[in-house]
Amino acid sequence: MTRFTSFMTIFALVIASVAFTSAAPVPPQTGTPILLTIDELKAAANGTCPPQTSGELISCEDALPYINDAINKYNLVTRGQRAAYIATMLFESGNLKYNHNLVHANQGTRSMLPQVSLEKFVSANADIQTLVATYPADTLLVDILINNHLDFSPGAWWTVSGPNCPNRAAALDGTINSFLQWEIDCINGGVETLVERAAVFGVVYQSIH
Repeated sequence: MTRFTSFMTIFALVIASVAFTSAAPVPPQTGTPILLTIDELKAAANGTCPPQTSGELISCEDALPYINDAINKYNLVTRGQRAAYIATMLFESGNLKYNHNLVHANQGTRSMLPQVSLEKFVSANADIQTLVATYPADTLLVDILINNHLDFSPGAWWTVSGPNCPNRAAALDGTINSFLQWEIDCINGGVETLVERAAVFGVVYQSIH
């Protein structure tokens, strides 16, 4: 399959997914999440991990424990759920090169969420509420999370528990169509980036267990 054919196939799925608006309930999966290895994370990032942690950059070696903690804590039990989370996080952060959105400083990239969504994450997690309460009220949530090495947590939680996410997350089976349905209903990163996001998902899904 040529790159152009692959692009057109994904684009056709995007159009079909945008038109598809209903989701049948899917029973939640149970089990223990399979954690990533360093080789899997590097492959998921297409070999472009930052060589070392500095400023906004974080190396795959330093990021791995935090990613695995988030996967385990928020129970991303299927390969599709882990791939959707990792793919979106890598896309938003430029493969771990940014931790703040370049346009909106109150929006995280590793966390995958804007301020309003970070507030929903905090409201749903009592331990995070307790942490946030120890900071001055004007401290950005994204900075509190970064300072406490929790910036990978919101995206993992949102993947399976955010508004409109549980059914779509339960249906993530590794197909591009299931990812697009999850992306559109759960993340809503914008139709203009769907093809790119779907391509990253494909790479990540093939790179992990």
